[in-house]
Amino acid sequence: MPSEHKAFDYSPVLEWKALPFQIESLDTFGNRLLIGTSKGQLLVYNVPQRQESGRFKVDLQETKKGFSKKPINQLNVVEEFSVLLSLSDTYVYVHDLTTYTEHARIERSKGCTLYAMDVQDRRDPTADTHRSADTRQQSPVTLKLRLVVVIRRKLIIFEWVHQAVQFREVREINLPHTPEAVQWAGDCIIVGLKKEYLMANVETGAITEIFKTGEKNQVPSITRLPGNEFLLGKDEISIFVGLDSKPTRKYGLRWNEQPLDLQMLAPYVLAITPRDLEVRTVDSAQLVQRIDLPKARFICLGEAIYVASPTNCWRLEPVEMAIQIKDLMASGEFEEALNLAKLIKESPEQRDERMFMIKQKQAFSQFSKRHFEAAMKTFSELDIEPTQVIGLYPGLLKPEVRKKFKASMPVANLEGSELETALTHLVNFLTQQRSRVAKRMNSGGTASKSLQELSEIIDTTLLKCYLHTNPALVGPLLRVENNCEVEESEGLLKENERYTELVMLYKNRGMHRKALELLYEHGLKKGRLSGHFHTMQYLQRLGPDHIDLILEFSKWVLTFDPEDGYSIFTSDDYPEIAELPQEKVLAHLESNAPKFVVRYLEHVVMNLSSKNPALHNKLLQLYLGKVVTPMKDYLADLNGTRPAPAGSEPGELGVARQKLLKFLDFSVHYTPQKMISTFLAFEGLYEERAILLGRIGRHDQALSIYAYKLDDPAKAEQYCERQFELDSEGSADVFRKLLEIYLKPGKGFDENIPAALGILRKHYNRIDTTKALALLPLSTKVSDIHEFLTAVMRKQFAKRRQGQVLQNLLKAEKLQVNVELLKLHQKRVTMDEDRLCYISRKPIRTSAFYLFPCGIAVLYHLCKNPDVCPSKTNCGCPCYAGAELALAAGESEDPESGGGGDGYGGGGATGYGADSSGGFGGSGRGGGGDSSGGFGDYGAQSGYGGASSRASRGSFGGGM
Repeated sequence: MPSEHKAFDYSPVLEWKALPFQIESLDTFGNRLLIGTSKGQLLVYNVPQRQESGRFKVDLQETKKGFSKKPINQLNVVEEFSVLLSLSDTYVYVHDLTTYTEHARIERSKGCTLYAMDVQDRRDPTADTHRSADTRQQSPVTLKLRLVVVIRRKLIIFEWVHQAVQFREVREINLPHTPEAVQWAGDCIIVGLKKEYLMANVETGAITEIFKTGEKNQVPSITRLPGNEFLLGKDEISIFVGLDSKPTRKYGLRWNEQPLDLQMLAPYVLAITPRDLEVRTVDSAQLVQRIDLPKARFICLGEAIYVASPTNCWRLEPVEMAIQIKDLMASGEFEEALNLAKLIKESPEQRDERMFMIKQKQAFSQFSKRHFEAAMKTFSELDIEPTQVIGLYPGLLKPEVRKKFKASMPVANLEGSELETALTHLVNFLTQQRSRVAKRMNSGGTASKSLQELSEIIDTTLLKCYLHTNPALVGPLLRVENNCEVEESEGLLKENERYTELVMLYKNRGMHRKALELLYEHGLKKGRLSGHFHTMQYLQRLGPDHIDLILEFSKWVLTFDPEDGYSIFTSDDYPEIAELPQEKVLAHLESNAPKFVVRYLEHVVMNLSSKNPALHNKLLQLYLGKVVTPMKDYLADLNGTRPAPAGSEPGELGVARQKLLKFLDFSVHYTPQKMISTFLAFEGLYEERAILLGRIGRHDQALSIYAYKLDDPAKAEQYCERQFELDSEGSADVFRKLLEIYLKPGKGFDENIPAALGILRKHYNRIDTTKALALLPLSTKVSDIHEFLTAVMRKQFAKRRQGQVLQNLLKAEKLQVNVELLKLHQKRVTMDEDRLCYISRKPIRTSAFYLFPCGIAVLYHLCKNPDVCPSKTNCGCPCYAGAELALAAGESEDPESGGGGDGYGGGGATGYGADSSGGFGGSGRGGGGDSSGGFGDYGAQSGYGGASSRASRGSFGGGM
């Protein structure tokens, strides 16, 4: 239950001992208090400000004994029109507000039991004028004073006529029952009957029901509030409605008893009940204060608040907002304090500062009451310094950090489940703050030292919270980029035996040696980090910048599990592995795991496509080493029999030699010049020698090996085909060299005429015929080379025929071009000195111009689009016709200017000179020279005119 606080001070103004009569009505304006008595007297008091004693000195200025002969039942001051309305003896009277003399008695109001008045702005009828200071400053001409009088079951509407100083009747509305309360609501009147509330439209007289008054037998109450709102009583509840009679709020004000009278002074509503005066807030409907004012019946509001009983009168004054806020905060009513803070008249900056202070104290109060979720939500909204929040928890801040700031409240005594709950909500707060700090640090520039320290405190605190509440979240925190304080975090993780997470911390901070030492230490023990696997994975992800660490700590893995140790350098799981320096890794394996050297080189060459000649040479030497000794033994065991083809030898020799031959043929990055001498030193490796000789361009030696050492013409022919396709230096003549080797062998070898003839037949198109015939011995029969000669002749005839066809096609094309050129030469246009530009209407004469197909000429610089004719009529031009460009450039006497020439035109003709004779013509590519506007047609002709006495006329060649 919210606690009450003091919202109003009250002091007695008039006491029953000083009054020989009863108070029937009252109203106030300025410092004046008007009281209508039961004897018809009007008492006018002046009530100045409160004295130092706390009481008010009341000055009775006037007593109008003849104001009325009967009790004054109602009083209303209308400052805007300087009149005073009163109800007495069933009549409504109008008095002057200055002299209190009677202006008029409304005779039509006879029998009146109550009335209601309203001041309306004529310029804006819906404007809120209730107790508005603006209307009191307006001219009466812009305002309308309206009055509704209740006489039995009738409402009589009056309107004040200021010039005549009287009311005139406007309308009469009949009701089903006698009203007990009425109030103006715009152009309507809210009527309170005994059992229901109605809305009567003044313009149309229509009546609609609002709602019932309640089950209890009560007097209906209608109170007008600022903002065109109304409070309608229903039993002990006051309901907010608007001008449309619809509820404006989802809640009502519930009172302890049925109110007798109400008034509003934001943010409070004051209600007189049979027992006391209740003060409640408008927004939350909370009871703020109860004031014991015996038998109070009336309440009026002006520049001051007055409450009266039949024999006493009190004045209420609001307590300063700042004091109320302080009292509310002391009692824990922070929401009410915030509502009051919004009403204080101060600068936006001061208001924001006050609101921040209230919310901050609210958050700390919520925390002290163990409302951790609400507290953290408020802390986050205010963006409170995280160290202030962390400092509320025991053991989270280091002493040296805690000394740097002043704590807003002492450290809470939290333990057990309460501490765990508090830490859980702290995690949510710190997670949000962590994102904010990270955004500030990444916003550009170098982060300040204080921001770095704050980030370090937040991350370290999160680590502590996770260790206490949810250790499974420690890993995700340390796995990503973080700013945990290393020394403190290291101690916490060791204390909690979270060694896996400690490795993550080391890795994230680049402390790889400490991480690897920890992995090595625990790899030899039982536990979560037991074995070599974690070290292997760690090393695989380090990359080339840490090659020394990788080589150092991979040694024990290679010893513990050689295959996994080898995968540190060859796994495809991480791209960093492929970037390791291969020569250093090779040297490391040669020293610590020699059996993986060949595999590693194969991986580097085959899978990683290394182009390092040293590695290729190394692998080639290793392959050769596996072949040499077995090959010697194999040849020794042959006893003169012919050896098997290369790579087909029995056992591991055949497999090793296949690898060697494949690598020699596949790799292009080893150095054959260096390797050839090594292979020449070993007997029997003829095919390998041939490949190497071919790589260095010594094709004749390579072919001699295939032709005579290996006696394998098929492989010799394959070699030639492969080299010919490579199109390298000397490869174009490789078949001729093979032919020469067959026909002119070295010492100790015989000619191989059949093989040579076979080469001629199959590859006649790859051998120079003249050179081939020169190599053939004179004894060669024509029948032996008949097939070769036939194929050569057929090839030559086909080539000649193709040349003839091409020649005829070119002649036909030339003829077409000449015909087109003749057509273009026939096109002429004559320009005289009177010819005008279509756009500017200026003479063209010798200026450059465009000529459109319809004959319209336009100066060159004015033609924006040569594809669109400037004529707006149907001139006959194609929609996108190309224009004819003509340049008139004066006379020329040089007869040699008539030489032919080609040029590019814009789809029209180009001409120079002032005469049709003596010009030279030429063809040029036109961008639309024909009617279709396509590219590739010849569409321009140029000409220079010779000397002529007819300088004013000229003819220019051109065509479309």
